[in-house]
Amino acid sequence: MKFRNERHRKVFDEALRTLEGKNNALLSAVYLLTAEDKLWGQLRTFVERNEIRFDSFKLKQTTENGYTLLCSAKALYLGVEHITLSDLADSKLIAPKMFALICNAMAIRRLGLGAIEKKERLDSK
Repeated sequence: MKFRNERHRKVFDEALRTLEGKNNALLSAVYLLTAEDKLWGQLRTFVERNEIRFDSFKLKQTTENGYTLLCSAKALYLGVEHITLSDLADSKLIAPKMFALICNAMAIRRLGLGAIEKKERLDSK
């Protein structure tokens, strides 16, 4: 699986161990939320067992990337439009690295972790 950096990989793996329910929507959101330390630091206590309590969370100061990750995670988890296709297509709004993370999260949402891990195995051959 592609991660933003090694820290993202470690934090994501730690978060997975705390989850009881591992549905694809939850996994895709946690993948995005763990990509930025500041965002995850604010949200981690709102992720419990098998749900994310976005309704109880109030975002404090964050970066543009953090806001993009949050909106994308909410869209994938809640099924509501917090980010549009036009937003995703605009490289001035969403940096290429953020776009790649969002694409990975969409694959997780649709196919589960196995599909991403399989792609990584194929890429390394």
